Amino acid sequence: MKDSRDASTPEISDAAADRLEEFRGPLKIFAARRLRDWTAAEDVAQETLTLGFEALQAGRLENPEALPGYLFQTATHLCFRRFRSAERERRALTRFDAGSPSDEGGALGRLVSAERAAELRKAVDGLEPDQRRLLELTYRDELDSETIGRELGVSADAVRARRHRVIRRLAQALGVTRGPQGALDE
Repeated sequence: MKDSRDASTPEISDAAADRLEEFRGPLKIFAARRLRDWTAAEDVAQETLTLGFEALQAGRLENPEALPGYLFQTATHLCFRRFRSAERERRALTRFDAGSPSDEGGALGRLVSAERAAELRKAVDGLEPDQRRLLELTYRDELDSETIGRELGVSADAVRARRHRVIRRLAQALGVTRGPQGALDE
């Protein structure tokens, strides 16, 4: 059977692969200190090692002494990306929650909340099944983009892009728009 790799793609040695693996534990600890979530830290460590392997294989790391710096800089970047993604998701949830009055408004507040919930259910029911599944995995199951990506067979970036489009579609269905300063208006 013929190897599917291009003949110009350099092979990395077993020693280089073993050296990469030596960083798994330190990378997990590094990411866990920043993310305060062991599962997310394991994901960051794995993604970092994968990117390191690809960089070695593509010949982008010519100096073996640069490997630790490359790996920890990559892990830092991946941690920041997770923070940004989590913040965007938090803001998206806040947008939907901001439109519904609290129970402090008495019967009228509960009636409006019930109507708003019915509108949201109708809007969600209007989504494609795969879009509803994405929302379930994100908000009901509280999975991160990387885990959802593995579940759906797509990249984490594709998950974030799809989620953004689905939320925008729901916002439009609910009549929620952005005002001049980016605030949400109804």
